[in-house]
Amino acid sequence: MKKFMLSALLVACAPSAFAEKIPDNVAKDAFLYAYSMDKAYDFFYETTLKSNYPLNRFQNIRKLADDTYTAHPTINNDTLHLMGWLDVAAEPVIVSVPDMDKGRYWILQTMDMGHYTDAMIGSRNRGEKGGQFMFASKSWKGDVPDSVDEVIRVDSDIIKVMGRIMAVDKSNDEQIARNYMDLWNIRTLSAYLGIAPPPPVKRDYPNAEKVTWLTKANFLLCQGSMVQADANWLSKYKSTGLEACKTDFTKEQLRAAKVGEELGLKEIKALAPTLTDSRVALGTRADLQNADRTPFDVGTYLGQWGLPAVEAMYRQGQKGSDGEVLSGANGKEYTMKFKAPDVSEFWSITVYANDNRLMAHNELNRHSRGDRTLTPDKDGYYHITLTSDVKGKEDDPNILPIPKKPFYLMMRLYGASEAIQAGKAYPMPAATPVK
Repeated sequence: MKKFMLSALLVACAPSAFAEKIPDNVAKDAFLYAYSMDKAYDFFYETTLKSNYPLNRFQNIRKLADDTYTAHPTINNDTLHLMGWLDVAAEPVIVSVPDMDKGRYWILQTMDMGHYTDAMIGSRNRGEKGGQFMFASKSWKGDVPDSVDEVIRVDSDIIKVMGRIMAVDKSNDEQIARNYMDLWNIRTLSAYLGIAPPPPVKRDYPNAEKVTWLTKANFLLCQGSMVQADANWLSKYKSTGLEACKTDFTKEQLRAAKVGEELGLKEIKALAPTLTDSRVALGTRADLQNADRTPFDVGTYLGQWGLPAVEAMYRQGQKGSDGEVLSGANGKEYTMKFKAPDVSEFWSITVYANDNRLMAHNELNRHSRGDRTLTPDKDGYYHITLTSDVKGKEDDPNILPIPKKPFYLMMRLYGASEAIQAGKAYPMPAATPVK
């Protein structure tokens, strides 16, 4: 009888034991869904909580980014950067942008913690005209001041805000851009109106260095309406522990999280060198909400906080025309010859090291070339020489330094034509080895 009861108990328990096993492919897909949120929180933690920098305030990079800037990969070398974080949980926030001089590219971009762009406001759609732009949660109810030019409703209460102001690598032009930068402003609605603020929303922020991606993603899903926006995704992965505000996990969920991260990162890194169309990697929720997560994650992996295609297209060069990985090792050099792309704003080509996806140090402190630094020949072609031997070549505008190790090229096309956006025109110009 006892033997029968024990056997019956084992049989009764067996199905639930097997049911608790999370398949590797589900664990991987859950990680791929959460990857961009995980990296968004890491960046938020590093630039605010760890450094004790307040929300609703700009952090300005007052010179063109170079190899000394290491906060995030593949940052451009074309513009001055204003960065910060908006907190709209208690009340809306208003970003003020001054009018600019004619012909100067600028943009105010915001992205939610799911890595979707909320706003692209700038010279492409407003010319030199600035304005007052209010960001509010989808649940906020109140009166909008008459002086506000546009209201942007957002899905996450914590918002990445970025300003970009074009600056040519000349001291006088950089100073002009810095003067404009100093006039950008972030204020809560109460500060804007000069009235008493509402009580702040208190949060228990997880330590990004001590918790898993599950905890970070679940924390962000607790901030705003992303949990509703992503309901279809989340319904697939509840068994993995992905759930808004959840902080306790089973041993099986933690095991699966580790496996999912290993498999997911492997898939992201495998796709990264081959992805050529940024439209599947960077965009708005309307564009990419239900899209394949791996290309979307590559957008975060290669160009976190990058612009959508309508604002900027990206072309990536990983290999030379000889089929080999681009590298400046052993004195290898390359030449590029190409005609300008069809863009309404401007274009540039920047060099990044493969190992850390950052700009590499060189004696010229030169990291990009473009239509503001190059002059076409009589037939309309632009020429670039990629070399690590730059001594005495500072006066040659066609020289673009490369590191003595594997690197890749990123071409940015600001205000690209419809044909370029559709992938029907302008492949990445070839880099031809010098024999």
